[in-house]
Amino acid sequence: MSLYQALTNLSLPRKGDPRQETDLIFAGETVDLDDDQAALFLPPLRQPPVIRKAAEASTAMPVLLPRQLSGVAINRRTLKPIGWPGPPVDARPDPPGSSEVQVMQPPEATEPQPLDETAAPGAPQQDAVDIAPRRNRRTVPAVPAPAGKGA
Repeated sequence: MSLYQALTNLSLPRKGDPRQETDLIFAGETVDLDDDQAALFLPPLRQPPVIRKAAEASTAMPVLLPRQLSGVAINRRTLKPIGWPGPPVDARPDPPGSSEVQVMQPPEATEPQPLDETAAPGAPQQDAVDIAPRRNRRTVPAVPAPAGKGA
């Protein structure tokens, strides 16, 4: 077992854990790793290395950018890179006009609004029109019951 310093946040699997839980190691922390665990975070499986010996902790930590830590997979059998970030080398270029950004507005945004300066000058501003009822309804006043009968 040796002491190592993490150069970035790491997820370290627990050995022999049946639930396969991991421990989170923050950048700058020191951790005690055996040779098998340290090999997961050192070249050739990781480019660039994400841990260093704790004896080197007195020097400034290197700055690792996200693009350096993602996108490159290493074949464990041949130890060669499988791919590199970005488009493949033999990729066709985009057709003309396909890379333009178009900002689309909803249809409601293009309709003239009341008292809008884009409305035609002199055009009357119409309000909502009441809809006429289907049939005329008369209100009949309630007739009071005759007084004096049955009392």
